[in-house]
Amino acid sequence: MRRPTRFTLLMVVLLVALSPSLTAQGRTTYDLVVAGMRCSQNSRGDLECDYRVGRSLYFTIVAPGKPDGSIYFYSASVQSDYFAVVSLSNGCVIVRPGQSSGEKRQVDLAFVSTRNGKVYRTARDCSQAK
Repeated sequence: MRRPTRFTLLMVVLLVALSPSLTAQGRTTYDLVVAGMRCSQNSRGDLECDYRVGRSLYFTIVAPGKPDGSIYFYSASVQSDYFAVVSLSNGCVIVRPGQSSGEKRQVDLAFVSTRNGKVYRTARDCSQAK
């Protein structure tokens, strides 16, 4: 039986480290959005939630649930690892893997409520949020 050479072991380590599909192995889009969410009260007394997902997605919801609430997309591209869109039917921000994340994860979604800033696993739960 042959022992693996150092070169073979080095190649395996590099392939694992550089593979975009393995960077979030075992973590869903929902898990990544929750992990990248930070909420605080701003100087006007409104809740302000920042969401950073993967290497490129960055957006903020200011004053969720208020009539003057806003969503700011600072960085979002369908060609990157994650991107987001706003659903016109339920008002939720839909976070999904982008083109660089691979085809296998295209249905792995998370939903962020513009009513309360919380993250949900399903569109239904998000649309029913208060």
